[in-house]
Amino acid sequence: MKRYLISLWVISLMLFLAACEDSPGQVFGEYDTSKLSNDFNQNNEAYSIGANKDGMPIFKDTNKAFEQALIDYENGFIAIQEEFNLDPVNSENWESYKIFGWQLTTDVESIRKQGSEITQFFDIYENSFK
Repeated sequence: MKRYLISLWVISLMLFLAACEDSPGQVFGEYDTSKLSNDFNQNNEAYSIGANKDGMPIFKDTNKAFEQALIDYENGFIAIQEEFNLDPVNSENWESYKIFGWQLTTDVESIRKQGSEITQFFDIYENSFK
């Protein structure tokens, strides 16, 4: 019986410690957005940026930021998808868009700019998962 209670206590302690572990996407404070090369329309709440436990910039709500980026950079996402023969961007395959965003070769400057901004967006987005 004593062994059973000790085992139960150890398991409970392990579960408690696991629950208390910091989430990689948890906001620990504010981030000085003047350090960023792109302001991501800071007037839009979806792009609100905080700092993670390592002081790296993260979006306070990654889902909102992702959904807003799909709207704001729609033409850039389409151009990346077409030029690099990718599946439509989603929360599972965004890394390819980060890699290829700045490499767009279109003659349309606004689309190339969106491609670069998509790469910059995902530079911050990925910090929520580290």
